[in-house]
Amino acid sequence: MTREEYNALYEKYLSGNCTSKEREAIENYQDSIDLDRHHWIKDQMGEQEVVKETIHSELLSSIARQKRRQIRIRTWYAAAAVILLILSSGLYFNNLKKKTTVIAKTESPRFKNDVLPGDNRAILTLDDGSQINLDDAQNGVLASEDNTDIRKTGSGQLEYSASGKLIETVKYNTLSTPMGGQYQLSLPDGSRVWLNSGSSIRFPTAFIGKERVVELKGEAYFDITKNKKMPFIVRTNNSMDIKVLGTQFNVMAYDDEKSINTTLVEGSVQILKESGTAFLEPGQAAILNKGTGKIKVSEADIDEAVAWKNGYFMFSNENIESIMRKVSRWYNIDVDYQGNLSNKDFVGTISRDKNISELLKMLELTGAIHFKVDGRRVTVMP
Repeated sequence: MTREEYNALYEKYLSGNCTSKEREAIENYQDSIDLDRHHWIKDQMGEQEVVKETIHSELLSSIARQKRRQIRIRTWYAAAAVILLILSSGLYFNNLKKKTTVIAKTESPRFKNDVLPGDNRAILTLDDGSQINLDDAQNGVLASEDNTDIRKTGSGQLEYSASGKLIETVKYNTLSTPMGGQYQLSLPDGSRVWLNSGSSIRFPTAFIGKERVVELKGEAYFDITKNKKMPFIVRTNNSMDIKVLGTQFNVMAYDDEKSINTTLVEGSVQILKESGTAFLEPGQAAILNKGTGKIKVSEADIDEAVAWKNGYFMFSNENIESIMRKVSRWYNIDVDYQGNLSNKDFVGTISRDKNISELLKMLELTGAIHFKVDGRRVTVMP
């Protein structure tokens, strides 16, 4: 059983909608927790079995106290499910010297309302400045720019189809996603782009000349069609170029982040900057420090870098401020901080399909952090 299958089955289990076979499957799965594949760091988190037993004991005590719960479940299976939620697909707080509370109340006066997750939303700006709201647009041809048809092929998908005729003057379009939006784009050469929230990409309606150049703000995942005679270049807003021939890679270049991260999945990438040049091999990342202008190449966590594209938040020893920047973009919220929140790092994976209350309550299961939600404003507290 994969983690995704378990997560889906676990939700059915808690809601009481499991069949007898599904219930048997989830009960048989409770001893198969694999912590090693979730970036367990022994020096910082302690012994896996000790943590598991600690959480289990807390769960047993808490479940015993919560007699008002209506769901009839076996104590160990409930404990195993929540342990899996926290350790296997959820979160753990990276400070084991503190007592960890793993049961959260289902209702909280601090959550005055809920916020839905983002979805497929974007604005297309044509060369003449006119805009098309892709949320409302019907599938089919939306416009034509110099023998290139612009077609919405489905929810969250935009495609450019060049006619092959000679094009003398290139026009430029811009695809922009708002906070809480994402979109997929198929460029005129067949290259595919996944655009994350609060991002934009400016590109020509046809690639002519010696290079294929696009301009990125925010974050995007690229799957580039090979063309040795015409390299593909991603230009960021910090005078950095990412040059490829045909490859798959992720670029994170948000204005409110301290670095621009380029993560190579397959192929090869050359990073071009006035201060220096770097080459990447698959599984590596180039990190440009905006303050110093220096580029550092290191081993990358591919799963973490592309988690957003695959529908997840993934945190690996990540502080709460960094986490909440990702959360704020996807849920289109404002974030305030109260109290001392330093030295609180988290590890875990959470689906981006959940309402914000579910995500925040999973973070609260660690006992290290708490939240208050009022409208589209979230306050983070120790």
